[in-house]
Amino acid sequence: MNSKRPSVMKSTVKAGAGGAVVIAALLALMFMRGGGGPAGPDSETPSGTPMMTTDIEPKMTEAPETSPLESDSSGGLTADEEQALSGKVLSILIDERSYLMAVPTETELIYRPTELSRLVELAQRADGDSNGIRVRILQRTTARVSANEDLKASLEEVGISADAVYLQSEFIP
Repeated sequence: MNSKRPSVMKSTVKAGAGGAVVIAALLALMFMRGGGGPAGPDSETPSGTPMMTTDIEPKMTEAPETSPLESDSSGGLTADEEQALSGKVLSILIDERSYLMAVPTETELIYRPTELSRLVELAQRADGDSNGIRVRILQRTTARVSANEDLKASLEEVGISADAVYLQSEFIP
């Protein structure tokens, strides 16, 4: 009755070695696919070309703005302002005490610094969605409550009630 059963020590060593091989294979696969390094919208591949991302990431760019005088027969709107109103709801990002107008492009949102008085004028031109929302307020974690209150008060002064304003609960990075 002398059956050959592997000892507990031998089977434990085999299981540990097999687990280490599986983990090493998974790590190698992650690094080969690009999952091991920083993979943000601004990341680059080793060849120096930008990586493509599938989701739309909001970016703040400092492109030159056109003045209302440079616009054509759009009623004094710049190309960015027309684009911002194309969705019928004006999106405004509050960053500390600054106001930024969200301009949608084909691949991302671009935020342009804009004065409060100009944002109020644009909000009056917004048609609104099917729920009557004309202004969507986005905030960064650094947004000041006073800037939010000033914006809401300015909108109330021109007849845009709190029912026509949507305050997004998630913060924008």
